[in-house]
Amino acid sequence: MSDVLLLDVGHGNCTIVRDEQAVAVIDAPAGSALLDALDALGVTHVDQAVISHADADHIQGILALLTSDRISVGTLYLNPDRDRTTAVWRELIQAISVAARHSGFKTCPSLTAATQALQVGAITMTVVCPSVALALSAAGGAAPGGGVNSANTLSAVIKVERFADVGVLLAGDLDAVGLRDASTSQARLVASALVFPHHGGLPGAAAQSKTFGVQLLQMVNPSQVFVSNGRSKHSNPRPEMVEAILDHGCALACTQLAKACGEPSSHDHLEAWPAAGRNERHSCAGTVSLKLTETGAVRDSGFEALFRAYVGSQVASPMCIRTKH
Repeated sequence: MSDVLLLDVGHGNCTIVRDEQAVAVIDAPAGSALLDALDALGVTHVDQAVISHADADHIQGILALLTSDRISVGTLYLNPDRDRTTAVWRELIQAISVAARHSGFKTCPSLTAATQALQVGAITMTVVCPSVALALSAAGGAAPGGGVNSANTLSAVIKVERFADVGVLLAGDLDAVGLRDASTSQARLVASALVFPHHGGLPGAAAQSKTFGVQLLQMVNPSQVFVSNGRSKHSNPRPEMVEAILDHGCALACTQLAKACGEPSSHDHLEAWPAAGRNERHSCAGTVSLKLTETGAVRDSGFEALFRAYVGSQVASPMCIRTKH
């Protein structure tokens, strides 16, 4: 049984963490991939749902989960965002109010490094960022170490692991100000796999991009990096981010095929899980399942081989390798 599902949801992030005793969901954009995957798993109750920050591509699917008539939610974890005025944020608040009327549901409006580690059976989810000091300065405020906070600055960064420092780090939309705070607060980001922040896009000013990528990779030191991106949204991952990842010696896989890599051609290499890009052949790695072992977060070797063969033979200009196979 896989422990972590990194879902292909197009532009956005969504992760399912599961043990034999419990299930958790972290982020989800609009679309059916999350509920479809939970249905495929036979899940009727999600013990913990986590929203890293208030952007629509991280919360809209959680809104759908909260209002689902076939899946219940135990506890929702999120940080408040007093300056958020979007319609989807207002709808989320309303959905939380409705869900709160049902017994068994509760909301925890605090998601910082001081939050108690969340247990998903034998799997631990630890919020390593933001620090309490950064969270208290709020979106729009001045960060303790300098700079102005955005919602991305306060994005929760979560380690998912069975064994210390060899799990998966979900970096949300962490930006350069948030990374500086992580360094100052000595947050331990070490993990064997990293879901790269902001879909491989800019972490702030363009001039910071390469430096940001290098610093983040030094702090995490992963062996593999995943980018949750949408082929039809923006131009992610950015070349400078890809360069930093490859320079660090990491294996790289994107959920969907970046436009810079070429035209879509196949979906025969994908795992069987729901993937938003499957029908239009926009998926590259697609939805990825990982097992948390003592040596790292490991993908099934057969699917990994199929994926690498697809990239090597059917992708015209793959960004994830420096030379064609």
